[in-house]
Amino acid sequence: MVAIEYFRKRFIDGEYAISDHAIIEARKDGIVPRTVEKLEWAAINGEVIEEYVDRKRVLMYAELKEEKLPVHIVVDYSFWEEPVIVTSYVPDSKYWIKYKIRKK
Repeated sequence: MVAIEYFRKRFIDGEYAISDHAIIEARKDGIVPRTVEKLEWAAINGEVIEEYVDRKRVLMYAELKEEKLPVHIVVDYSFWEEPVIVTSYVPDSKYWIKYKIRKK
């Protein structure tokens, strides 16, 4: 598993990026207001549920407490110094078991 604690520190220290795509998709799914803060929180507090080593990416899950909303974010770690949240979305329960396990 990737060194998630390393990424958490990057996010805590503000050494990360968020793609426009991730922000737009989050807003489409109702992750508003303070979208960027909520995605940052998910990166710091979420759990890795899938890892794509060949693509240098992880899929993370977190639940936004205020909204009681599950959220997935994909973090690209191609550049260790600055991980990037490349996309985000609210997972659909017809594809996920408890939003953490992909249905077959």
